[in-house]
Amino acid sequence: MRILMPTIGTRGDLQPYVALALGLQARGHRPTLATHPLFRSLVESYCLDFAPIGPDIDLGREVAIIRGRSPNWVAGFLRVMRFTFSMLEQAYPDLLALARQTDLMVVSHTAAGSIEADALDLPRVSVTLMPQAIPAPDPQAPLWKRALGGLAGAGMGLVMTRPLNQIRQKVGLPPMGQTGITSPSLNLIPLSPLVSPPDPRWEPRHRVTGYWFAPAPESWTPPDDLARFLEAGPPPVVVSLGAMAISGNDAREAAEVFVRAIQQAGVRAILQGWEEPLSTISLPESILPAGSIPHEWLLPRASAFIHHGGFGSTSAGLRAGIPSMAVPHIIDQFLWGNKLHELGVGPKPIPRGKLKVEPLAAALRELVDNPEMKARSAELGEAVRGENGVEAAVGLIEGVFQKASHV
Repeated sequence: MRILMPTIGTRGDLQPYVALALGLQARGHRPTLATHPLFRSLVESYCLDFAPIGPDIDLGREVAIIRGRSPNWVAGFLRVMRFTFSMLEQAYPDLLALARQTDLMVVSHTAAGSIEADALDLPRVSVTLMPQAIPAPDPQAPLWKRALGGLAGAGMGLVMTRPLNQIRQKVGLPPMGQTGITSPSLNLIPLSPLVSPPDPRWEPRHRVTGYWFAPAPESWTPPDDLARFLEAGPPPVVVSLGAMAISGNDAREAAEVFVRAIQQAGVRAILQGWEEPLSTISLPESILPAGSIPHEWLLPRASAFIHHGGFGSTSAGLRAGIPSMAVPHIIDQFLWGNKLHELGVGPKPIPRGKLKVEPLAAALRELVDNPEMKARSAELGEAVRGENGVEAAVGLIEGVFQKASHV
């Protein structure tokens, strides 16, 4: 079966689909990952078929710049959404041509593939990374709560549905139906049920599978400075804010706060990102600035993990079985940051706007020294690693295609 798997966004947006593609390929299918041109080497390092779509940009970096130039998070979110939908529109011709040569479309959480699947009436499954967005009406809820949910849904409709319908109109398609970008047959949720249990009020098509994890690329080996640093002392804290750690005044301020807090807490740390500001800051031997390192390889060698709260980073920390904490900037990052604290595997998140040296240093000490947090993280990590979300998802996908082929 030829399966097209398009997505746009950061490496974290792509990583789950790499894992799913490997599982599909192992079962004899031919998946093609379609995404930004800059990810070609990453995808091909796993011996997977790659197809470029849209402009050759680093969307994560562009989004972070837009956010940094916005007066507040609401304005930043709206600008980011406009930019993201423009990328979807520009990817349409590439995706449509690819879709004509496929048997099944996997519509990503970024909505990539939804318009093309409808245009060609292709069998499709969809993926949702944010289960909070799945409707779960509760007739027993108070009237005020239902009204608030209706307002939130209307707002999300304006942000998500309207721009997609505008693109659909341009290509001659009617507005989206009741299920939106999700498949009426199967919507996959690559989360552990231990982290996010399925809501009993969901429609049966929504299926929680367990996480989709890919191994580190076989060709990857650690650089000498990283290997030496890891051997020189106890496991370090890894700090990786992804695309949020870019150049500019905001990034320099955050980098300085982290350097001072790490020194105050007396821990060793690896800092990913902030290349420009860190080049001008005098760093002690206890801090190693590092570029891109596969978290599948690095985090099991770390004592704790601080990240921005994105889906990919959150799941990587859980899989590694180490305490982790989020420094959320936008949208779902706050949800995942709070989830880590609720699960008992990390301190309360520190939003970027409240990032200060003293509370961050205290959080670092808690991450490294709290025995209950360490034990809970290790326990949950072992359970998450024992699940096989990819195998479950592949079986469900095959079932959808078999039904579609008999219609």
